[in-house]
Amino acid sequence: MVSIVEGSIRSMRTRAAYLNITRLSELRIDAHPSVYSINRDGKPLTLEQRQQPIIYADCSHWCLPGLPDTWNVLLLASLMRHPSSNVNL
Repeated sequence: MVSIVEGSIRSMRTRAAYLNITRLSELRIDAHPSVYSINRDGKPLTLEQRQQPIIYADCSHWCLPGLPDTWNVLLLASLMRHPSSNVNL
């Protein structure tokens, strides 16, 4: 899929850039909801709770800096690196 996007961007007449965050996202343990977290009391989930991930799974980025924050930092760095190509709103 990524190679299709990259090929399409290379063949465009108008210059375009994209930030490929796929591999980076796959490397982050907090990128996916997990049942191996703690409950609101700070205790590990019970086996019964882990068997109900729709109810109890949680991403750590709701409480801590996580993957979406990393994407924002990378996007800002990219925009700051190429200010002349940014669109003025």
